[in-house]
Amino acid sequence: MSHPPLPPLQSDPAPGQLPSAQRARITAATRTPEPDAVAVLLTRATLPPAHEAEAERLAHRLAETLRAKGTSGPVESLMAEYALSSAEGVALMCLAEALLRIPDGRTRDALIRDKIGGGDWQAHVGHSPSLFVNAATWGLVVTGRLTSAASEQTLSAALVRMIRKGGETLLRRGVEAAMRLLGEQFVLGQTIEEALANSRKLEARGFRHSYDMLGEAAVTDGDAQRYFRDYAHAIDAIGGAANRRGVRDGAGISVKLSALHPRYCRAQRERVMSELWPRLLALAQQARRYDIGLNIDAEESDRLELSLDLLEMLCADPTLAGWDGIGFVVQAYQKRAIFVVEHLIGLARRSGRRLMVRLVKGAYWDTEIKRAQVDGLDDAPVFTRKTHTDISYLACARALLDAKDAVFPQFATHNAHTLAAVYRMAGDDFQPGHYEFQCLHGMGEKLYEEVVGPDRLNRPCRIYAPVGSHETLLAYLVRRLLENGANSSFVNRINDPAIGLASLVRHPVAHVKARNPGLLPHRGIRHPLALFEPARRNARGFDLADETALAELAHALRASDGRLWRASPAGNADGPWRDIRNPADPADRVGEVRDAMPEDVAAAIARAEAARSEWGRTPADIRAAYLLRAADAMEECRLDLVGLIAREAGRTLPNAISEIREAVDFLRYYAAESRDRGCSETPLGPVACISPWNFPLAIFTGQIAAALATGNPVLAKPAEETQLIAAEAVRILHAAGIPRDALQLLPGSGETGALLVADPRIA
Repeated sequence: MSHPPLPPLQSDPAPGQLPSAQRARITAATRTPEPDAVAVLLTRATLPPAHEAEAERLAHRLAETLRAKGTSGPVESLMAEYALSSAEGVALMCLAEALLRIPDGRTRDALIRDKIGGGDWQAHVGHSPSLFVNAATWGLVVTGRLTSAASEQTLSAALVRMIRKGGETLLRRGVEAAMRLLGEQFVLGQTIEEALANSRKLEARGFRHSYDMLGEAAVTDGDAQRYFRDYAHAIDAIGGAANRRGVRDGAGISVKLSALHPRYCRAQRERVMSELWPRLLALAQQARRYDIGLNIDAEESDRLELSLDLLEMLCADPTLAGWDGIGFVVQAYQKRAIFVVEHLIGLARRSGRRLMVRLVKGAYWDTEIKRAQVDGLDDAPVFTRKTHTDISYLACARALLDAKDAVFPQFATHNAHTLAAVYRMAGDDFQPGHYEFQCLHGMGEKLYEEVVGPDRLNRPCRIYAPVGSHETLLAYLVRRLLENGANSSFVNRINDPAIGLASLVRHPVAHVKARNPGLLPHRGIRHPLALFEPARRNARGFDLADETALAELAHALRASDGRLWRASPAGNADGPWRDIRNPADPADRVGEVRDAMPEDVAAAIARAEAARSEWGRTPADIRAAYLLRAADAMEECRLDLVGLIAREAGRTLPNAISEIREAVDFLRYYAAESRDRGCSETPLGPVACISPWNFPLAIFTGQIAAALATGNPVLAKPAEETQLIAAEAVRILHAAGIPRDALQLLPGSGETGALLVADPRIA
């Protein structure tokens, strides 16, 4: 085997899969530019003028009622006072996200000093009518003074240390208690039995529930086994309490697949199918026995297609035939959401069952944006504007409502206009089982009090109800605080009296046509490849969860099998050659190398000495242009480089891709630095670059790029384990315009490096 194997591609479906052209559209939509993706959705999201006016009137009434109820809860009061657009709000968010997972008190205290010491907490005293907020504010005022005192010279160091120690410890305990208090607003119970008991009051008023056992992203198989037992126990409890009311009228359960397997990712597809699939099937069979719904919850976008594979296997399993309790969550902020909805509708019809489809806006938006930027993806998988997500939601809602024979639509939203638009879109001929609304426990009940019941809109609402201890709450709590506190969130804006209701309930299509007719992405959010602009372009990455990209990579790797690479000293290919073997597969002959002899080293140094004046006088912008050309060329042939790095260095495919990206980034970084600074300093002269084997392309290229950018001729001596990779990098640089005497390769053992280091001509 010449390189690490790839998991089976979607072109080779596993048993039970129902492949279709729609899946290809789902994959491609991730890379679709945002304006093109929104344009596809605009027509579907647009209501007839009369219906749009009716929806806005209903939304205005709902929003007016909701605002009149006020911010009575502690969470609403806290987020209204400390918006995430303020420095203090950001500080609180940082604490909420980080404090409870820091293992030691000393580091927690350091975080408190950092995030609270500089806040203008006194400005918030007395502003909120909430006793909870004012009490918290006074604590922040006092402790903020104490922690900032560390930099004041008026107190003795000993006194500062004593006060700070006591104040921070007390605050740490107070913040931990506050986080628990906040958590109680979002969790229905610490156990499923407690949650079922607490749900009776709302169920008596017409609400339903879908329970979520908190716990996600299992780290070990022990974690996954524990979560599986928790789900199984919850299904028994929910099923017993449901008393066979059915998946529409009774309670259900939501399952996170990442909680059922510690390696729930595309790279581990075979393992997921052999280990996670039996657990998921067992839970589905158990839920079927009670006739309660089981919903596959949404997670990060790189797991979507793996989740779809498992969903298709559930739909094809004969033990679940005739049961309509299988559900799936679609996130409208993904650019491929509409294609996922269409795929689910087709899957339901092909499998002869009515799928439950929960449509949500999406909960991992900031993570998706940052991951795309860090990984250098072709584009972010999500919309960057809130209005674009709202348009996507309404387009998906229309598709679901038009296919009520195949799916049971479940519209999860806290936005009054979205609710009203869906209500109007669905029409007046409602029958039980046509669709339902959904909301989060602790966030949406006030709005849906105006929806549920014959004296209201008389539409059902299901509450998504998390269940778990404080120890399992943190990740979920942070997402809810972000949703409450984001300045674009309806939940946040409805509590701000400065924002007029008319702007809150405006149809997103009308908003976009008036404010952003070009459908442009948010200008404050960098495109992944423009992350470092104007200085330089980000190194292009490779999405290893993208089936099309994986197929392209697999083809390139197969083509690279058997290819022989060569490396020899600059200007001399004569002499004995030795084989280079794949360290992961000694039978794979990757290429051959001719090591430099002492006379090769001496001749190369002499050529570098002769080239130093001309290369040093080359203008900095010309040298930079050569490096930029090499960076582009390296990206262009990256698939060939992946195969070479995997074969010669034994690196995994993700590491090989990262290696190439880092090398490209080095080239562009040093090009930008030399171009912008002008590099007016006199070059040093010949520079020896000796690189290690563990970063065979990145460090090798980075050293060379820095020396070349500053006008120095380079003698490059790579680690003897990875000389073929180095030779290819040098070939790319030569082809980009770097003179051959300004960059010379000297493969060989440590003795070659010693000769370079010892020579007095090396600057």
